[in-house]
Amino acid sequence: MRIFSHIKEWFSTLGRQKRSVWVADFETTTKADDCRVWAWGLANVETAETSWDVEMGIDIDSFITRVSKMPSVVYFHNLAFDGYFLLDYLFRHGYVHVDKFPRAGEFDTLISNMGAFYSITVHWRTGKRTEFRDSYKKLPFKAEVVAKAFNLDVAKGTLDYHAERPKGHRLTWQEKDYLANDVLIITKALRTQLNNGFTKLTVGSDALTEYKKSIGEKLFSRYFPILSESMDAEIRKAYRGGFTYADSRYTGKITRSGRTYDVNSLYPSVMYNEYLPYGMPIYAEGLPEATQDRPLFIVSVTFTAKLKKNHIPCIQVKGNSRFLATEYQSVIKEPVTLSCTNIDLALWEEHYDLDILSYNGGWLFFAQRGVFKDYIDKWNAVKASSTGGMRALAKLLLNSLYGKFATNPDITGKVPVMEDDVVKLEMGPPETRDPVYTAMGVFITAYARNKTIRAAQENYATFAYADTDSLHLLRDDDPEGLWVDPKALGAWKFEYAFDRALFIRAKSYIEHLSVHDQHKPDECPHEEHTDGCAYETHVAGLPVQIGEKLTIEDFISGRTFAGKLNPKRVPGGVILQDVGFTLPRF
Repeated sequence: MRIFSHIKEWFSTLGRQKRSVWVADFETTTKADDCRVWAWGLANVETAETSWDVEMGIDIDSFITRVSKMPSVVYFHNLAFDGYFLLDYLFRHGYVHVDKFPRAGEFDTLISNMGAFYSITVHWRTGKRTEFRDSYKKLPFKAEVVAKAFNLDVAKGTLDYHAERPKGHRLTWQEKDYLANDVLIITKALRTQLNNGFTKLTVGSDALTEYKKSIGEKLFSRYFPILSESMDAEIRKAYRGGFTYADSRYTGKITRSGRTYDVNSLYPSVMYNEYLPYGMPIYAEGLPEATQDRPLFIVSVTFTAKLKKNHIPCIQVKGNSRFLATEYQSVIKEPVTLSCTNIDLALWEEHYDLDILSYNGGWLFFAQRGVFKDYIDKWNAVKASSTGGMRALAKLLLNSLYGKFATNPDITGKVPVMEDDVVKLEMGPPETRDPVYTAMGVFITAYARNKTIRAAQENYATFAYADTDSLHLLRDDDPEGLWVDPKALGAWKFEYAFDRALFIRAKSYIEHLSVHDQHKPDECPHEEHTDGCAYETHVAGLPVQIGEKLTIEDFISGRTFAGKLNPKRVPGGVILQDVGFTLPRF
C-alpha cells in the first residue's frame, strides 16, 4: 500500500505549500567518459506560451539550484532517461533513498519492476519538495506526435546530438530553439489535461477517476467489489492481449494488391455494446453453466487441439516451455491447461477439434450492457465536436479506461542504488494493493479478439494479417459480411489500399501504397523512395527514422541500418548507444 500512503502524505503537504507545475527537458552528451547535462529547459505549465517563457541553463547543478527553491511538480517526457541524471546527482550529493516520506536530504522513488519510472520525490535541503513525474505516462507518444495530436503551434525540431559541447558551452540560437520547442510541446499538451482536472500520475488513472465520478463511488463499489487475492489470481489467468497474426499462407511472399481496415475505437465499442461482468462472482465446479442471471464465466480447461481446415489459429499457450508464447498453435498434442472466458471457449470450439480432458471449475458473473454508456457518450461527443487538445484528450480517455480495470495488484517495484559509480536498480520489498476488477479487462479483451478473429475468418480466402483492431485483406473491394463505415463506433473503416505487400511475421510487415489511394499521399514524402509512392511499415522496435526509408527489397536482403539506440548506464547518467537494427528475414 506504499503508493497510496505516499500519495496521501504528499497531498497532506498541499495545505502547507502550494506546488507549481513545470515541464523540463535535459540535453545530454553522448560519450561514456563524459556523460552530463549540457543544457536544460524549464517552463511553467500555467503560463508558458513562447520560447521566451522557457528558462534555460547549461548544467545539472544550475537546474537543481532552480527547482530546489520552490515546492513543485516537474514533468520530464521520459523520466526513465532524465531520471538517471537526477538520481546520479542525488547520490553524489549525499541524498539518501528512503522507502517513503522523505525528509530534508532524502528522496523516494516510484519505479515498476520492469524499470518504468513514475516519480522521484526529493525533499531538498532548502526545505522545499519537488516531485519529478513522467509526462509520457500522461501523453504516451513521442513529442512530435503529441504536437500533431494536440494541433499545437509548435513543432519538434532537429539537432546534432553528437556535436562537441565542452563544459561551459554557450547555447546557440538553434539549440535554444530546439530545447524550447521540446519543452513547450509537452507544456501545452499537459496544460489541456491539468486544466480539465486530470492530475493523476497516468492517463489510465485519470480515466478511472473520471469514470468513478460519472457513476459515483457507491455504485462503482457495488458494481466492482474488491475480490480476494486468490480469486483475482484465478481470474487473471484468463487475461490476454489483442490478436496479432500473420497468416502462414502469405508470410515471406510479395503479395498482390489489397486493402486495410481498422475498427473505429475497438475497445470503447466493446465497452459500449457487449454484456460485461459486474458484482461478486460465484465458483462452479467443472464446466460452469451460464444462466440468465449469470451469463458469463471464466473456466480452467485441460485439452488437446487440432486446427480445423481453412481456419485461423487463435490459441496461444504461455508459460509452457513446449510452446512459443507469441505463436498461435495449430496442433496441441500434449494436454495443456488454460483459463479462458466463455467467449474464447466458443471461438476455440469453432476453430479447433478440441479433446476436452477436464473442466477444472471456474467463476460465474452477473452481466449487463451499458455500464460505460454515459462515459463513452460524453467523451465521444467531445471527440466529435472538438479539435486539437480536447479531441486528443477525449481519445486518450476513451482508450485508456479498460486496461486500468486489470491493473496487477503486485506492485513490487525497484529501488535505485549507486554501485560501481553507476546508478542501478534493484528489486524492492514485496508490495501489493487491491485489484480493481480484473474480470472487466478479461472480458473486454476477449470480446475484442473475438471481433477481429471472426472478421478475419469470414474473409479467410483473402485474409493476410491482423493486429488487434486491423485487418489486411488481399482484395480490391469491401470485405464480406463486415459493417464498413468511416465514423460509426465499432464499424470497420477503410484505411488505405496497397498494390503489393510483404508480411513477415506478427508486428513485421511493409505495404507499398497504391498511387491512386485517396487516404494516403500520391507522392512519397521521403526522398529515399524513388518510385513515387509511400510505404506503410510496421516492425516491432524499428526506429521511425529507419522505417521512413525502407522498401520491400530491403527486407528481402535483410539489411542492417544504423540508428537503433539502446540506453547504457554510465557514471553521470545514461548514454544512448547505436546498436544497429537488422531487418527480420523470412
